[in-house]
Amino acid sequence: MSYLGYPRLHFSGRFIADPSTINNTPNNYDADNNKISDLELYWNPNGTGIFDLMECVVTKVVYGPGDEATTAEQDAVIGQTVAAVYTKAPPKIVDLDPDQQNVSEIWGLTLQVAGRGANPKSIANFVRGDYVEGPFNAIWGQALKGPQSSASGSGVYQSQLANLAWDIDSLPQSRFLATLNATSPDRLSVNFVVNAHNNSPVQYGFNADTFEKMENPPYNIPQDILNKLLPMQKYIQNVGRTPGNVPTESYVNHEVNRLLGQADAETYMNAILEATLLPYNPGNIDTQFPTGYIKGTIGPQPEATPVYYTPSRMLAPFGKSICYFAPFNVESTNDNIVITLNLGNALATDKPGYDIAGEQMGDLKLVYFNQRQSAGISLNNAVTLAGIPGDYPGGLAGLMKNSAGILDVSINPSLLPKDIAPAQANDDVMSMPLGLIGVSKGQPVIWLAENVYGYNVRADKFVFRMNPGIETMPQQPRGGTAEVAFYVTRFGQPAANVGLKVWKLNEDEAIKYTSNTLGTSGTRGIKNLSVPQEALAMADAASITPPYSDSSITVATDAGGIARLRLLASDPGSPRADQNIDGQVYFIRYTFADSTIAQSFTQDADDLVSVQVYSKPNIPAQPTWENCIKDILPQYGKLYPIMGRFQLDDYRYVYQNRMAIKTVLSKPMEDALHMPVIRDLSIPRLNAILRWIESGAPEK
Repeated sequence: MSYLGYPRLHFSGRFIADPSTINNTPNNYDADNNKISDLELYWNPNGTGIFDLMECVVTKVVYGPGDEATTAEQDAVIGQTVAAVYTKAPPKIVDLDPDQQNVSEIWGLTLQVAGRGANPKSIANFVRGDYVEGPFNAIWGQALKGPQSSASGSGVYQSQLANLAWDIDSLPQSRFLATLNATSPDRLSVNFVVNAHNNSPVQYGFNADTFEKMENPPYNIPQDILNKLLPMQKYIQNVGRTPGNVPTESYVNHEVNRLLGQADAETYMNAILEATLLPYNPGNIDTQFPTGYIKGTIGPQPEATPVYYTPSRMLAPFGKSICYFAPFNVESTNDNIVITLNLGNALATDKPGYDIAGEQMGDLKLVYFNQRQSAGISLNNAVTLAGIPGDYPGGLAGLMKNSAGILDVSINPSLLPKDIAPAQANDDVMSMPLGLIGVSKGQPVIWLAENVYGYNVRADKFVFRMNPGIETMPQQPRGGTAEVAFYVTRFGQPAANVGLKVWKLNEDEAIKYTSNTLGTSGTRGIKNLSVPQEALAMADAASITPPYSDSSITVATDAGGIARLRLLASDPGSPRADQNIDGQVYFIRYTFADSTIAQSFTQDADDLVSVQVYSKPNIPAQPTWENCIKDILPQYGKLYPIMGRFQLDDYRYVYQNRMAIKTVLSKPMEDALHMPVIRDLSIPRLNAILRWIESGAPEK
């Protein structure tokens, strides 16, 4: 059972992702770079860090094969809100490190389906749960004709909802919520796809022409005010860009208030904004800055199953494909089979959104590759099972919007060759590779194909923060040790005694990898990654007293198809000290130890493990502002605008706000109110600040 099983609920709507981007480059961390006007702003310098759902509603529920509802008359939960619920702070979106922005995590999200709200049609029935914080995966450039930015990208978040609260008894009752509660009362599986995120903000230009414009009618801004605005001409978004271009109205407001003071800012702000506004073209995208589209699925989550991954079969890009990875499950019921296929993040679009690139892909068919006829993946041995999406209302776009791209497929006997009976096709599908074929330039083409041997592998948790020398415990999971669980299946079943080769990227490989990801590409100043190699050691967790390796090892799956890797962190020193970045980032790759399987296996390039290992700082026994704290806090005020209100570079203001600072630093990392937003403060440094405040926050 999982989001691919039964019962399951689909929803769609929009999301907001509003990260601050001043921390997007290591160049901005430099302690000598203290003037905000010297920083690289990127596209959203005054971002709040918020992640939130907007206008999301339940579009469809599926109780079992062929049993579903799409209207409120069929089930009261249809049309009900799916929302993040909170009282004091919205959820946050968090990057692991300026040198690894390709695993953006969601923290502090509590998700609720239905429940009483402002809508008079809302129902009392609901389920609410805490989203176990985690990153996206399978991010790719989906939109063929979208903006040349991550706005054309699409990615998947998968996790579980824990600490569930239910109402299934109030009237009108939702059959679906009652069925879901009976199936999985303690935890739920949730999977959602985000795309079409508009990161093209309005631009304001502060240059000679606009200053002359502000000085003259109709604006008539006094010269002494303009003189105070002159530093705005030095702002840059990225190295090499035109100076003076400032993204977002909120950041212009922020800086004009800082330069002019509140009274003059209120007097002249509207004129400044109007005179400096530049022509705006966000590209071929319909969403508003900084929002995008979201579509998702919620289903049962059994105990002792992966949190961030569903062990499944996988269709992978084949040849020069314009499609991406598509997980699927196959279940046999009543001498029939049902293939539950997730195309939610698999099909190319013309532009960001639901506009599937039908002309480029042609009519799609689900096939299997008949290994009795010939070995391998080929159009010559492809046996058509069904058309995709068949007779689904609204076609592929409707499938994406109303069913999160997930489709239950049964074999269409009329499409089978005369020499293959439906019963034979059922057997073949259980043990032979499947694929998705279409048409390109008038010729049939294989867009997606399963590994010919039926293998699939992925790590469950794949982002780690480690503090050397601190014991890892349930109440403190970010200590000096960690365990990675790899799940291996063959044709959907756990694969025992399968070897996996696991290795760390060296410095050059790490820099090349992260610099070419959709999340981190364009980041400047990336250097000194994955050194020293020995600060992160690996071992086979199945060994009682394992030998640790600094380079590569082999681990094997147990009877349940799980291979476990043990990580041990030691002090990496300060390899990025000249950039004032704490600790180090490491990347761990994995594949099949059997070279024949490995060569046939298409793996997502981003299916690796990212590890941040913090340095062990030399903290004085009695921290003061001068001997310790001034080297930690000011950076957060500079790089995270939401913390800037505390003026963290000024002892007087920090002292005045010390109890408020202590409150947010003391919040659990899972809490949406936790500071710092980016969650990159090591345990020793955090404890030093708290100790300092508790001792009266002495200056010297």
